[in-house]
Amino acid sequence: MATYIFTYASVLESEESMLSDLAKVLSENSIVNSERNDFMLIISEAFTNALLHGNQMNPNKNIYLHIDIKSNQLSADIIDEGELGLREIQSKKPSELYGTNGRGVDLIRHYSSHVDFTEAENGGTKVSMVLDRKLEKVTS
Repeated sequence: MATYIFTYASVLESEESMLSDLAKVLSENSIVNSERNDFMLIISEAFTNALLHGNQMNPNKNIYLHIDIKSNQLSADIIDEGELGLREIQSKKPSELYGTNGRGVDLIRHYSSHVDFTEAENGGTKVSMVLDRKLEKVTS
């Protein structure tokens, strides 16, 4: 098992840094193909929501990313320092099929094996996502 912890300021440039850090973590752990794409998608969507909706791009607030890599699953927590984000998620209506925004939570729910939206200890929103790994069966 490998664990990684990152902290990012709530500025647009942090999204590129996060994606670079995430790509490095996935490469180091030989996470490829659809697992890589799905994990990057759900983390990217949660990060964008934390940046724009949670912290409202306040550079004095941070976004925390915790990643755990296990043989049977990939998991990540995104934690922001915003206010009322959990209430917004809980009252969210389904997004429009062809809408240009508002689909992040729906994408996270669709591609994650399991997702929880909870209030973080700091009062912000914590998005905990799990992606079950597709284990190859060994045949004799």
